[in-house]
Amino acid sequence: MWSALHGAAAADQDGWPDPLVAAFASAVEAETDGRENWRFLADAYTVDGPLALRFDGEQQDNDHGWSLVTPSMSELTAVQRTAWDEIISPGDEEGETGGLFLASDAAELIADEIQLLAETEAELTYTFAPYLGADEMDAAMARHLIGEVTVRRDGSGPARIRLHAPERFRPHPIVRIDAFELVMEFQRLEGLAAPVMRRLSSRVEGSAAFQDIAEVTEMTFSEIEYLGVTGREPVVD
Repeated sequence: MWSALHGAAAADQDGWPDPLVAAFASAVEAETDGRENWRFLADAYTVDGPLALRFDGEQQDNDHGWSLVTPSMSELTAVQRTAWDEIISPGDEEGETGGLFLASDAAELIADEIQLLAETEAELTYTFAPYLGADEMDAAMARHLIGEVTVRRDGSGPARIRLHAPERFRPHPIVRIDAFELVMEFQRLEGLAAPVMRRLSSRVEGSAAFQDIAEVTEMTFSEIEYLGVTGREPVVD
C-alpha cells in the first residue's frame, strides 16, 4: 500500500473543508525526512508477545540503526525473529527516507467524497474515498475501502487516519479480503515543524492464490528525539 503512494498525484485540496486543509498544511515531503534525523523507542506487538526496539539514526551501520532491547536475541521465537528481520531490513522502495513526520503522502490518500462524520469540542472526523494509486489492483482495493480522518480543532494536525473494509471483498479473482484495517495516529510535539506518528497498526485477513492471509501489525513510538535542524534544541518526548 505505501509503495503505491509514491508517485501518486498530489492531492487536490481545493474542495477540502478548511480544518482538513489546515491539518495537513505542515506535512513534509517523505523524501526530505531522512531516518538519520530520528532516535526513538518502538514497541512492536506480535502473536508471540511484544518486542521492544530502539532506533538511532546516527548508528545506521549496524542493522540499519535498530537494536533489540527485549527480549534478548536468543529468546526470540520464530515469529518474533521474522518480525525483527522485517523491521531491520527496509524494502528497496523505502531506502533510507521516511522518518516519523506526517508525510504529504498521507494527504494523497484522501481522494474525494469528503463528508463530516462526527464532531466533538476537540476533534472533527471526516469520511472519504481513498486513493491508493493508478495501478489496477490498487484501484480495485480502494473501491472497497472507507477512509476516516480525525483532525484536531486546535490546528495541531490530524489525530488519526483510518482505512477499513466494511465487508469482505475480492479485488482480484484469486484474492479475497475478509478483513482489512490500517490506522495511523499522530501527535504534535513542541518544537517540531510537523506532527509525528505515535502508532501504526494494520490487520489483513483473507486469501491470495489459494494461500491464507492473516497479518496483524502494531507498533507504537515513544522517547522520540528529533536530531535534525529545527532551529531549536533537540526535542525529546
